[in-house]
Amino acid sequence: MVIQKQIYTSDEFRAFCEQPENKNRLFELIDGEIVEKVGSFTPSKLAIRIARHVGNFADEHDIGNVTGADGTYILSPRHHFMPDVGYISKERLPNDPPREVQGPPDFAVEVKSPNDTKREMRKKAEDYLAFGTRLVWLVFPDDQEVEVYVPSEDVKTVKIDGVLSGGDVLPGFTLAVKDIFK
Repeated sequence: MVIQKQIYTSDEFRAFCEQPENKNRLFELIDGEIVEKVGSFTPSKLAIRIARHVGNFADEHDIGNVTGADGTYILSPRHHFMPDVGYISKERLPNDPPREVQGPPDFAVEVKSPNDTKREMRKKAEDYLAFGTRLVWLVFPDDQEVEVYVPSEDVKTVKIDGVLSGGDVLPGFTLAVKDIFK
């Protein structure tokens, strides 16, 4: 949900988020517009399920960090994204930042909430790729499928009986789509 049709800078966005009335709310900056992330039970449950699998893999191989829906990545001064699940390699981020990550996640997962449109989600996936994210999964609970975005490749749709791959971002990682939608 766009809060106000106005273009904000990073500093203005931070000031907005720090206002007392916004203390317990989550916002993203998309194309300079402030968009509130509205929570929803099923998308949250699915994101946590994915994060658990990715996080266990990352921890087991000691290769990087996984964030949830409040982990902020600053892709540009007009793009502050909070993927439902984010991953960034230790190579790119050896130490935890004090607040947010300056730069894109290596891997981002967005789970469709009731307020999201597929068009908005697909635009966001393209934005992730444009700013350097190397793998994006868009998860559609109603369809029980996942769209996979990789730079310079066609979008691939993986249905309930398929298996997702971490590609060159998480080599060796796989996740059956049915395990997301148990």
